[in-house]
Amino acid sequence: MGFTDFPLNSDLARQVWEPGLAIEAEDQQYFKKFMGKGKNAIIKVATDLKKSSAGESITVGLQMKLSGDGIEGDNDIEGTDAEEGLSHYADKVYIDQRRKGTKSKGKMSEQRVPYNLRKMGRDALAIWYGEDYDQQYFMYLAGARGVNPNFHFATDWTGRANNGMIAPSYQVYGDASGVPASSKADLDAADLMTLNTIERCLAMAETTSPLIRPISKGDSGKYVLVMHTFQAFALRASMSTNDWLDIHKHTDGPKSMIYKDCLGEWNGIILHKHRNVIRFDDYGAGADVDAARALFLGAHAGLAAWGKNGEYGRYSWNEETDDRGNRLVITAGSIYGIKKGTFNAKDVGVIGVDTACIDPNA
Repeated sequence: MGFTDFPLNSDLARQVWEPGLAIEAEDQQYFKKFMGKGKNAIIKVATDLKKSSAGESITVGLQMKLSGDGIEGDNDIEGTDAEEGLSHYADKVYIDQRRKGTKSKGKMSEQRVPYNLRKMGRDALAIWYGEDYDQQYFMYLAGARGVNPNFHFATDWTGRANNGMIAPSYQVYGDASGVPASSKADLDAADLMTLNTIERCLAMAETTSPLIRPISKGDSGKYVLVMHTFQAFALRASMSTNDWLDIHKHTDGPKSMIYKDCLGEWNGIILHKHRNVIRFDDYGAGADVDAARALFLGAHAGLAAWGKNGEYGRYSWNEETDDRGNRLVITAGSIYGIKKGTFNAKDVGVIGVDTACIDPNA
C-alpha cells in the first residue's frame, strides 16, 4: 500500500494562505473602524492572551471614579470618609474556536473552469468571516438576535463561547408621535427615528451613573449612533433640507476611522447606518410593528479577544483531500470571543435605541 506524502513547503501545507485571509477578513469588517486597544475604543480589544499564553478567557477591569467630599484646610483626613478606597469592577470575555470550510466536487469539476480554487476559497472565507464577526457585534451590542434574514445564525441563537447576550441596561424609544414610547408594546408605526430621539440618547448618556463615556477625539468627546438603513431614511425624510445639510457637512471630519462612511455628525454624535442593525417584527400593542434597535455607542461598548497568535484575528488554515485525493477540502478557523461591555451588571458604553423601522419601498 502506498502513502501520499506532503513534504515541507508543499502547496497543500497547512497555513498557506493564513496571513492573507486575516488581512482580507479584517477589510470586510464594518466594526474594524471602531476597534482598538486604548481606553477610548468603542470595541475594546483585550490582548492578554499573547502568543505563548494559554487560557479560555480574559478579565478586563474598570476603575470607578472617586466620590464623596474632601477635607478643608488643616483638618485631619485620617479616619474620615475623605479617605476612599479605589473601586473596581470586572468583566470577562471567553474565547472558543469557530471554523468554516469549503469542498470541491472533484478534479473534473476543477478542470472545467480556469479558476484557482484555493484563492477562491480564501476570498469566500474572508467575506464569510468578516460578515460573521459583524453580525455577532450587532447581536451582542443589541442584546438580541432579532429577525434579520441575512444572518448566519439561527433566530434562536443566544451567544457563543460562554458569552451570553445581555438585554440593554439603557433604552430610548421612538417619539415621532409626539410622546416617547415607554416600552416595546407601546411603540407604534409612527415612532420613527428623529433628531429628538438622538438628543434624548445624548441626555441619557451624560447623566447615567456611571456615565457612558464618549470617545475622546481632540478637545471634545464624540459618540457614535449606528442606525438601520430604514431608520436613517426616516430620519432624513423628517428633517428640513438645511438641517440635513448641516449634518452632512461633517462627513469630511477629522482624520479618524470613526468618520469613515458616516452620514455626518449632529451635536457631537457621529451618525452611521448599516443593514445589519438588529430588526424585530413584533413591537406594538398588536405585536405587528416592524422595529429596529439602533446602537448609541461610547467607550468600551463591546469587548473582543483572540486566542494566541493574534490580536485582531489570526486564522488556522488546513488543506487536505477527500475521496482518495479527488476533492480539495479547505478549512479555516479562528479562536476568539465577543461580548458587550458590562460592569457591575450594567452596560457601560451602549444605549439601545428602539424605533419603528419601516421599509420605504414596501
